[in-house]
Amino acid sequence: MKVLVVVEDDRDMQLLIQLTLQVDSRLEITGCCATAAAAIQLAREVHPALVILDHFIDGDIMGLQAAPAIKAAAPDARVLLFTSHDLKIEAGREPSVDEFLLKRDISDLMPTVQRMLGLEPLAA
Repeated sequence: MKVLVVVEDDRDMQLLIQLTLQVDSRLEITGCCATAAAAIQLAREVHPALVILDHFIDGDIMGLQAAPAIKAAAPDARVLLFTSHDLKIEAGREPSVDEFLLKRDISDLMPTVQRMLGLEPLAA
C-alpha cells in the first residue's frame, strides 16, 4: 500500500483526485489538507510515498515554496506539483518537486502517480 497526501484547498478538486485514484487499491490517500503548515505536519506524521501538491493553496505559503519543507518533513516522499497554472519551468528549478502536471490533464494523474511510485499500470 502506497500512502498519499493531497494538498489542495478546493474540496471539489480533492474529491476528484480521490475518485481518480481510488480505483487502484495499492494507493491510499491518508490525508487531505489546504495549507502548507498542515501539509508539513501531515507529511511528518504519515511519511507518505507521494504528496500531490497544488500551488495555489490557502495561507501565506504557496505550494512551490512549501515543497522543500514538505520534502524535509518526509524525505522519502515524491512530490507532484499538480496545479492549474503552467509552472513547469519553475517546478523544474525546484529540486524538491519530482514531477509537474497541469490539472487540465487530470486523465494523466493515475499513470503519473503509478509511474512516480514504480507501480505497474492496472490491467484494463
